[in-house]
Amino acid sequence: MTDTVLLVGATGMLGSRIASHLLDQPEARVRLLVRDAGDDKLKPLLARGAELIEGDLANTASLDRATQRVDVIVSAVRGGPEVIVDGQVALARAGKRNGVRRILPSDFALDLFKATPGEHSAFDMRRQADERIAAVGLEQVNMLQGAFMWVLLSGHGAVDLDAGTIGFFGSGDRPNEVTSVEDTARMTARVALDPSVPAGKFAFAGDRVSFREAGEIVGRQIGRTLRPVSHGSEDDLRAAMAAADPEKRVMLAYLLYMTNGQTALTHLQNNRYPDLKLESFADFAAHELSAAAQA
Repeated sequence: MTDTVLLVGATGMLGSRIASHLLDQPEARVRLLVRDAGDDKLKPLLARGAELIEGDLANTASLDRATQRVDVIVSAVRGGPEVIVDGQVALARAGKRNGVRRILPSDFALDLFKATPGEHSAFDMRRQADERIAAVGLEQVNMLQGAFMWVLLSGHGAVDLDAGTIGFFGSGDRPNEVTSVEDTARMTARVALDPSVPAGKFAFAGDRVSFREAGEIVGRQIGRTLRPVSHGSEDDLRAAMAAADPEKRVMLAYLLYMTNGQTALTHLQNNRYPDLKLESFADFAAHELSAAAQA
């Protein structure tokens, strides 16, 4: 049985990898909705058989063209409310009109459904989109993989190799669910093609690791100890959020939920596909640090 999957967001970091893993599946016909069909990033996907539909989430006619004879929609879009909310809802409505079975919205996060409204603008947008998609009547599966593993490495605010530190708020001892981008894409491709997956949350994670543990893992791999540094309490973090500009406030809100565990994932489905082995943080850090050293 062949399913046609419409993927939106194929030129992004995650979307391009989802497209690649969908194309690995012989039972998948892959269609991409793109704004610029001449984008060079699409050439490898086209060479492997992907079909392109040029259009936009704000263009109803292009959404109707894209969703004709489609079984499943996968969204990996990023942006503001005009994309995450208005665009995805318009996409879902077109899918409903044209007989699409289900949608995997662009969630890809900690459990955003547990977040306090008004604390994390990106989570608020995704939750609003999911609620409005549900009202359309299109079945949805919400992919939740925790944080991406790269947030714990150098250059992203946690590990600072120049200073020899691992930074965090609070004690740094709370384990957090983390998954590589590659494994997120692999799992998403499998779920998209599996009609037996029930609607609702689909949570999975490559590892559970605290900030302190991440520092110890990286330290062992580079052969020196990273000093743990707490930037303050949860109250201090909330104060920093209140003073930050909107973009930085979103990043601090991720840290808040990684610090207090409010949006931790439960009922992980890591073992649903026995042949799909998720990468540990130690293995991920090893190859990322090696690649950085060779660059």
